[in-house]
Amino acid sequence: MKKLNSVEALDKRNELVDYGFTVVPEVMPESLVNQLRIWSDNILNHVTIDRKIRYQGSDIFVYTERLWTEADREVRPNHFPDPFAEKIVDLPLQKEVCSLIGLECLNPDDVVIILSKIGYGPPLYWHQDFMKWNSPEAATPWPTRIFLSYYLTDTIRENGCLRVIPGTHRKRHRLHDILPDAHSVEIQEIDDLSHPAFADYPDAVDVPMKAGDLLIADARLMHAAWPNQTSQRRTLLLAWHDVFSFPNPPSWWTKEIPEVIKNTGVSYESLARFRTPTSYIK
Repeated sequence: MKKLNSVEALDKRNELVDYGFTVVPEVMPESLVNQLRIWSDNILNHVTIDRKIRYQGSDIFVYTERLWTEADREVRPNHFPDPFAEKIVDLPLQKEVCSLIGLECLNPDDVVIILSKIGYGPPLYWHQDFMKWNSPEAATPWPTRIFLSYYLTDTIRENGCLRVIPGTHRKRHRLHDILPDAHSVEIQEIDDLSHPAFADYPDAVDVPMKAGDLLIADARLMHAAWPNQTSQRRTLLLAWHDVFSFPNPPSWWTKEIPEVIKNTGVSYESLARFRTPTSYIK
């Protein structure tokens, strides 16, 4: 990995804050990418993917052994522990990148999700993955929940690259008011690809990636993916992390803090999951 200098790191931080995502190239060396590709391919070759998640491509949750032991879970074909999960979550290069960017208090879920779109697989619908829309945490101008995507294959429009609508983590878009909740039965059962959940929008941009690149994105960001129009599988690994300790801002935050966050105070309590965008996003 080419180490980020201070100017580059600040640029990446600003992209994450302003646009809702940033790309850091060559975070993983080729040897590790090849190792992870072989590992994930072996798992994918032995797991049957349910039709209901055909748009996502796969939903294989690989737990760190430390979390699996604590949770006392039951092994299922798409939910199981593996030492590789801890290796990915604790990847020193990724931690170094996040530290340079200023992502303080990085707290992983200790789960790695294998997301793979089969050859000629369908597009992924527009959605956002934030689950605290009923909390003032939804109004923070800085990220509090992020996902890290580790790309194992070169990804362009032809094989189903990511699409995002920059700024939708902090500004309301018409999709916020018309989409079913992310990954709900309602959106999974859509069969009409002309539905707004699959449409193209003038403010959407493609995010092509190279194998070994790292995507860092705000959970509130509206994103989707193109269909895979090739015969080859397209795979990435995704890991969720909490960052910062709401309602406290990052140490580097110098801009205004919204009143709704200032007024949260010490009485703030975490609320039940709520996926539907509320008035906290304007």
